[in-house]
Amino acid sequence: MFRIIIMALACLVPFSAHTAESPEPVQQVTNYDSFELPEWFKVSFLDLSEDNLEATETNKHLVVFFWQEFCAYCKNTIEKNLTQQSIRDVFDAHFDVVALNIWGDREVYGLDGEATTEKEIARSLDVQFTPTIIFFDAEGKPALRLNGYVSPAEMQVALDYVQNKTYESQTIFEYLAANQPKSVNAALNTQPFIQNKTKLDIKGQPKAVLFEQTSCPDCDTFHRCVLSLDSVRERFKPFHTVQLDMWSSTPVTTPSGETKAARDYARDLKIMYAPSLVLFDSDGSEIIRVESQLRSFHTEAVLEYISEGIYQREPNFQRYIEERGDIIRAKGEQGKTKSTRDICPELYE
Repeated sequence: MFRIIIMALACLVPFSAHTAESPEPVQQVTNYDSFELPEWFKVSFLDLSEDNLEATETNKHLVVFFWQEFCAYCKNTIEKNLTQQSIRDVFDAHFDVVALNIWGDREVYGLDGEATTEKEIARSLDVQFTPTIIFFDAEGKPALRLNGYVSPAEMQVALDYVQNKTYESQTIFEYLAANQPKSVNAALNTQPFIQNKTKLDIKGQPKAVLFEQTSCPDCDTFHRCVLSLDSVRERFKPFHTVQLDMWSSTPVTTPSGETKAARDYARDLKIMYAPSLVLFDSDGSEIIRVESQLRSFHTEAVLEYISEGIYQREPNFQRYIEERGDIIRAKGEQGKTKSTRDICPELYE
């Protein structure tokens, strides 16, 4: 089913990591991740209030596509999702897409009509992963957001949800419960670092919660291509890690000590997709969540970000990614450990 690191009602699922006070453009990482924005994206004068009005007048929704240069997940979204005819047809018929660079300085008039910049809008909407795709309703309010890369099947469900304005009568959680993609796995995957007891009120230790479900091909991929790696498993060691079926009645003790069914806890946290990884500090406060398909490098990084307390000095996860990459390259350690690319090369084709 849907996985996020992804889609979330913006008014219900604010991203938990703090925003940076002064984001700066990231450095070039590799030419492999270079890409071009689709030519069919809207040619906008960067007045989002006007763009939204124009979309509404033609019975469409405005979509803002937040990106950054050398972003592998942006590349995958553009090249693997937006090139599929069924998805492209829906975008052409029902959506106007405007692209904004999360580090950009171009002047933009926001949905409130006020002058600002690309990076200020990204900050105000708490954009932490790229791509982040936000769908707006006729009033200029976020109806749905996709945080990170989602598979074509997941994107299709998201588009159906928004184009039919189902958000006016049904939450995305309810919609997904009734529209789960078909799959073959009949049980949750297992890992040696997952605790048997579903207790999250452990003190003095950061917590990691894996929300998954059966019949979830993306969960299978995450376990097979990421969580099976020794380098990733090693970084889970500082965490008290719990795995929950987001649709089950399994009792779970929350960080605050309250006991409730896993499905109710998932609903309270506004978990919409599987797999989702939610990370808490040692006091039980949520710091960041992953709602899209990450590979090994970024999964290792997000775990370090919490376990080593890096979030306390660097509130923007994207900037830490760049910092970490520079350190790895400087030490000459790139490529020395097995990665997702080694065991699942098909994900990079």
